[in-house]
Amino acid sequence: MSESSASGRKLVLSTLLETDHYESLIKDLTCTKCNKYMKPPIYLCVDGHSICGLCYEKSYQCHVCKKEFALIRSQILESLANKMMFPCTNEGCPKHANLALLEKHIAHCQYRIIKCFMARVYGECIWEGRAGEWMDHCFAEHKEKVTDLPFITVNDKWNGKRTEPVLNYFLLKCYERIFNVYQIYDKKGGRMMWTVLVNDDQAEKFYFEVDIFLPNVPSKRIVYRRPCKCEKDADFLEHTQNVFIPIENIFSMLDESESINFTVRIGEVENLPLLETPTASESLILLNSDYKEEE
Repeated sequence: MSESSASGRKLVLSTLLETDHYESLIKDLTCTKCNKYMKPPIYLCVDGHSICGLCYEKSYQCHVCKKEFALIRSQILESLANKMMFPCTNEGCPKHANLALLEKHIAHCQYRIIKCFMARVYGECIWEGRAGEWMDHCFAEHKEKVTDLPFITVNDKWNGKRTEPVLNYFLLKCYERIFNVYQIYDKKGGRMMWTVLVNDDQAEKFYFEVDIFLPNVPSKRIVYRRPCKCEKDADFLEHTQNVFIPIENIFSMLDESESINFTVRIGEVENLPLLETPTASESLILLNSDYKEEE
């Protein structure tokens, strides 16, 4: 298919989606009880009023005519529902898709209205707006919590009286993605946890490093490397591939102001070298080399 014919089909489809006739079909496929798009199964009452499957399960009579439901479903409406391109319900969004794809889209639509997630962690922000505008808001109002670099360095004073498990939350905008960095204190388990989530089904292509250090004391350092995970993973907090560090190890890394210093870095797995275990002689050579360099 040529580019001109493809663009022509898109223009025809775009024009069709904007017609009153198409909008009327969308209205006919919208449940008049919950006001959501109907997908199979679609039920009818004895007078022919339609209702979506979820509302049907919670109803004992038709909400329009108050009569009982029929023992049949509407094959015509179900067939149309499977073929239609429904518009996104978020105001201003131009997206049209079938119901299966639209459900996935709406959950991550850049036009959906959200509240600033920083408020859930730090309790200071009252911003509310489109998801696509949130990063601009964060760069303007939460500069110390966001960066457009693949790393962020933190100096965080330890407070044993904290009750919320999420101690810190950061955003790293890099590799054309947004990486969500969580630092969590599992008080019951006696450990500190770091995890990094990205809205990408191929999240395993990226890794993160947690580098805990004591300024001016190069001999004390803790470094962990783990794969990033997709934020759609409902069990990400329980995942064994997060960074877990016993709290006593964290205490041993507090500086003179009782602060923990750490850097979180994001990288691409494909750029990591494959490491081989050095032999005893190689280890000795490396050790002697480092020793001579320090001298």
